[in-house]
Amino acid sequence: MKKILSLAALALGVYGCETEDVPGIGSGNALASISADRVALSESPDSARIIVDLDIPAETDVVVTLAFEGTAVYGVDYGSDADQIFIPQGGQTGFLTVFSLEDVDVEGTEIITARIVQLSGARLGTPSSVSINLEDNDGGAGAFALILNEILYDPSNSGLDGDANGDGVYAQNEDEFVEFVNVSSQDIDVGGYKVYDAGGFGSLSPKHTFPAGTVVASGRALVVFGGGTPTGLFGGALVQTSTSGDLNLNNAGDRMILTNSADSILIDFDITPLSDNPNESYTRNPDLTGDFEQHGANSPRLFSPGTRRDLSPF
Repeated sequence: MKKILSLAALALGVYGCETEDVPGIGSGNALASISADRVALSESPDSARIIVDLDIPAETDVVVTLAFEGTAVYGVDYGSDADQIFIPQGGQTGFLTVFSLEDVDVEGTEIITARIVQLSGARLGTPSSVSINLEDNDGGAGAFALILNEILYDPSNSGLDGDANGDGVYAQNEDEFVEFVNVSSQDIDVGGYKVYDAGGFGSLSPKHTFPAGTVVASGRALVVFGGGTPTGLFGGALVQTSTSGDLNLNNAGDRMILTNSADSILIDFDITPLSDNPNESYTRNPDLTGDFEQHGANSPRLFSPGTRRDLSPF
């Protein structure tokens, strides 16, 4: 992976370091976390904000230094208006802007990652990095833009701990869910797409078929529950229940397969390596870009359908 860091980061001598290797990563009581207001940028002139939030008002002025890395090259594929974010005493948020740069190279989808590498006036919270897709407009084959971010195939059977759909009733087959997120800069029409388990794919019997006209907006989530009456806001996600009445994801080992309307496989998630009866969902950490881990590993909650793991909306 190519790594191009900001000049300030280079001056700090942190090239190639992980955040936890950087000395003096901050002091004080406020915890700083990073996010972005977009999940994807077009190569045509486009921009996004990289945002740093504090969990409490700043006790003193806070300066956050970022490093830029990823498969997109800083200064070639994109740039920024700064490499530091300033939050004044008493404030809780600050931002800088990254912007895409037009070229004629066929590159496919590349990744911009901004990482906190130095702090003064605050301590490092989570997440400490954020990634944005940079979509090529020169005819390259970009990555499929709907990703699996969270999956629950073994809801807890302890009281209502497994009531993922929020309808006040625990039902194993109804509270299972899959959560997809559109990480492109364009809306995606998924009408006719299908969700299968392994057995259903073998017989071309989908567990869910998305109705015609189902459109997932850029940056938004799409959740499919096994059944029941989903109750709640779910972060503003598009929510459906399976057309078969059951996602039928086997705790002991299975596959969750998403196909397009022609039954070409777009996502094939193998449950088997994670078949340890978790009684909670598996989710990416960080959301959208990280590896899958049990939801409760870094969160007090067992699932978060339609939202990020910290319950903030996509």
